[in-house]
Amino acid sequence: MSDLSINESTGIKKRFVRFFFSQAMLLVFIVLFIAMSFASDKFLTTGNLFNIIRQSTVLGMMACGMTIVIIGKGVDLSAASILALCAVTNVMLQPFGYITAIVASIIVGIVCGLINGFLIGKVKANFIIVTLGTQILFTAMALIVSEGRNLKSRTEPIFSYIGKESILGIPVMAYFLVITFIIFGVLLHKTIGGRRLFATGLNNPAAKVAGINTSNIIMGSYVINGFICGVASVVLTSRLPRIRVGTASEYLFDVITIVVLGGTALTGGVGGIYKTAIGLGIFAIIANGMSLLGIPYEFQQMVKGIILVLAVLYDEFNRRKRLLY
Repeated sequence: MSDLSINESTGIKKRFVRFFFSQAMLLVFIVLFIAMSFASDKFLTTGNLFNIIRQSTVLGMMACGMTIVIIGKGVDLSAASILALCAVTNVMLQPFGYITAIVASIIVGIVCGLINGFLIGKVKANFIIVTLGTQILFTAMALIVSEGRNLKSRTEPIFSYIGKESILGIPVMAYFLVITFIIFGVLLHKTIGGRRLFATGLNNPAAKVAGINTSNIIMGSYVINGFICGVASVVLTSRLPRIRVGTASEYLFDVITIVVLGGTALTGGVGGIYKTAIGLGIFAIIANGMSLLGIPYEFQQMVKGIILVLAVLYDEFNRRKRLLY
């Protein structure tokens, strides 16, 4: 066999291996979907599929924002607290009109993201310490504003429409999720800012040498994450009749699991919205499947913890494969 043939064979093998590992989670999603179809006769019903969408919308929207942050080589541990503070703001201001409530909750999210972004991007503080601190801060603010009470969301037409109605037989919340994925996909993959974010996460010093203002890029990623948390809070308050600060506490690790499970690298510079969508699909099927099969809550939490650990191991495995191939 000639050297040319050997090189071509090696090249084909590398491309196949690269394709397999890049699409591994899509294969997992397909297998899980088929398996659940056989495991429960309720899984493929229209009502259950729409229920999956409604339960996944807030997580999916937040996962888009977290994807941006992680690609920039960061993590926002305060995301769930931002969501809670925005939701509390929304409900507290609903007596003044739904437009005021919606705008105020989004502004609160942006301000929270700006605080994180400024401290991490401009002051150069450690992102784990900063977001851990602001997580406590934002949670405390939400508790103070709500006085620790369960807050009842008003039945404004706009909120009930978002949470309960359908367009062409598809839940309105599904449109929120799809539009969010499309916008973030374009923002991340089709804009100069997106390319600069990838460069910053992949190699910050090299990005600086190339003339990229990495401080602004990092700060912007946290602001965008805060913004989408504010928008997600509107969807959350439209779906739940009562809001309390602890409502969003479980969202943080679910969101991180979704992003990492999809293949976005914790080391930064690698990932995408398409990957996050696959991660969301896998996580949603597993969560819904456990409920349909009657698995107790404590075991569901244990499974989620295992999935997060496996997602981190998968991320490390992918990193090593990228070095080889």
